[in-house]
Amino acid sequence: MMILRSDRSRSIRNHQGAFAPLRLPLRPVLALLALLLPLLLWAEFQTHTVRKGDTLYSLGRQYGVTVDQIKQLNNMSDDKLAIGQVLKIREKPAPAPIPQTTTSPPAAPTPATTSPPDHESRVTNLPDDFYYTVKAQDNLYRISVNHNLALKDLLLWNNIPDITYTIHPGDRLIIKDPFSFEPEADPPPPDPLPPLPAVRDTVVVQKLYVVQKKDTLYRIAKDNGMTVEELKRINNLTSNEIKVGQVLYLAGNPPPTSQDGRIIALTEAELLSGDRIRDDLILPVNGKVSSEYGLRNGRPHKGMDISGKPGTPVYAVLDGVVVFSGVQGAYGNVVVLEHPDFVMTVYAHNERNLVSVNDVVAKGQQIATMGSTGDATGPHLHFEYRLKGKAINPRKVLPPLD
Repeated sequence: MMILRSDRSRSIRNHQGAFAPLRLPLRPVLALLALLLPLLLWAEFQTHTVRKGDTLYSLGRQYGVTVDQIKQLNNMSDDKLAIGQVLKIREKPAPAPIPQTTTSPPAAPTPATTSPPDHESRVTNLPDDFYYTVKAQDNLYRISVNHNLALKDLLLWNNIPDITYTIHPGDRLIIKDPFSFEPEADPPPPDPLPPLPAVRDTVVVQKLYVVQKKDTLYRIAKDNGMTVEELKRINNLTSNEIKVGQVLYLAGNPPPTSQDGRIIALTEAELLSGDRIRDDLILPVNGKVSSEYGLRNGRPHKGMDISGKPGTPVYAVLDGVVVFSGVQGAYGNVVVLEHPDFVMTVYAHNERNLVSVNDVVAKGQQIATMGSTGDATGPHLHFEYRLKGKAINPRKVLPPLD
């Protein structure tokens, strides 16, 4: 009897063991989750792999975002990049929810019939030989064979989900590894100053008028919203007589002339001499000097940086005329004023420009607000003072400041 009980007990244990739950090793599962978690997190962002010549500024232009947005997404404290570094660019939009139904099973997915995905938003500025234009009767497999490509590479480079994707004649597909293309580095930003005009027009080149046939001082003054007396005073005229081809100044002061009427051309040395350095400027902005004129990181720094809060008013340091107001590469939003005696002043990295070309501005008039546009690491004004196109240390002309 004891033997029978023993066999029955063994039989029961075997029977129960057949239904024992399957237990997986814990460590491999945790390791797999650790590998997949970063991919799941990064999948929520559009990314870019840094290539030779990339800068935060060029990436911002390429993807339509700001430098600050890229730095915040990637927790960056400076603008340094490394080739091969993967950057988050922007968050991807959440996928549309799939409608649920209880009356019928979900339909099988159908191949897409729209034009190819915008792969050029991911890889831009590729040469023409990186592309193939789809012809009639083409399919993805035939294109890969004809160009000696692996089908998976063709799909990957063009962001195509699978071989069932529909292509159309005229579509452009990438047929070379786009990441093998290394574009040339961005050229250095141009100097924001316009070319210096000839001596006759150098003092103030705003609103010149050349006398035409049948012109009179009265007609010229009336057409330009001036009085005859004002027009005569600006041009040092003692009579109402004018002649065809004569140049009249409608604003500003004419260049100095000799007794016989010829223009006196001042040399650069004369302009830089102590008796011609002006001392009647005001400060362009209230703030603290963050970078001086001179060499900075081995490169010439042509002006003085004055830092402050975004939106701080920026003022004209002298009476003058706006000869440029717009965007210029690394300078961002920039205003350039021209003043008498061959003087130009530059106001860069502005948040907003408040004046336009040909505007006549007075000393102390607000012309912009402080910002960090262009190649700037924080809000500040980059101020330059130029004599006959040559930048000099603003400390020589500005009132004392910290």
